[in-house]
Amino acid sequence: MKAAVASALRAARRVLAACHESPDGDCLGGALALCLALERAGKRVVVASTDGVPAVYRFLPAWERVTDRVEGLGSFDVAVALECADLERAGRFAPVLAACPVLVNLDHHRDNTGYGHLVWQDPQAASVCEMVYALLAELGAEVDEPVATCLMTGLLTDTGSFRYSSVRPETFELAAELVRRGARPDRIYELVYESRPPSAVRLLGLALSRLQLSADGRVAWSVVDEAMLQQAGARWEDTENIVETLRSIAGVRLALLFKVEPSRVKVSLRARDGARANEVAARFGGGGHLGAAGFVARGDLEDVVRQTLQAAAAEVQTGSG
Repeated sequence: MKAAVASALRAARRVLAACHESPDGDCLGGALALCLALERAGKRVVVASTDGVPAVYRFLPAWERVTDRVEGLGSFDVAVALECADLERAGRFAPVLAACPVLVNLDHHRDNTGYGHLVWQDPQAASVCEMVYALLAELGAEVDEPVATCLMTGLLTDTGSFRYSSVRPETFELAAELVRRGARPDRIYELVYESRPPSAVRLLGLALSRLQLSADGRVAWSVVDEAMLQQAGARWEDTENIVETLRSIAGVRLALLFKVEPSRVKVSLRARDGARANEVAARFGGGGHLGAAGFVARGDLEDVVRQTLQAAAAEVQTGSG
């Protein structure tokens, strides 16, 4: 399938690379790497993200090229949906993707629904940026420092800085190659994880003040709502690493963060020691990896928390480890 995707991109003049809602470093890094490499080959490329680019990723080369506007995009020969389990995950760009004559579905998650004309799914890949690098190699595209930086950002963030069980020898081999091509993982780590604004730290403190643990200490959870955001002077994107802190508590195998938005509750999950975040998320229509997953729920917060905790308790009982 990699060869078929490369062939479609070679023949294209205009290409759309679409990110999923609430884009992370892997999705953005992969889309921007693809954009930079294809433009060097003479293609016209648009990178689209319905939620724009979170401030933490605004060091990525060409990040300002990402558009959140559907109007005036025009038509495309090929569209690439990156890490969108279904078309709806592309947000308001879903109709644009659906109308494209060649839609490439590029994903490394197991829960992908298999839409599109060309479906390249590789659950063995630790990040979608691994797949993008393989695609660029198939195209014979140059991987220079800006492209390497984009790819390393995805690799580093989607593997939890190479801590997750999804990491394999090929992951480190790619990381070494990207360093040779100019990527600086030390700098990327600093920009993503050690450059948080004071508002994000205040929000973390508020979230930790609401920390709760299950009786056996294996499930940890907290809640963030709009009142807390206002109190901290923070934004929703500042919640990104809170759930990682919850997972770091000794004995915790499954951590949950409930983000209460006006019409929905977004739930982020992180797991370790054999617990499976994606299995819990799948019960509520979500998905992700063994170590990191999420879903969106609608309804009363109390009900969402209760049902999710029931599923989490069952998982830590049955999950190996």
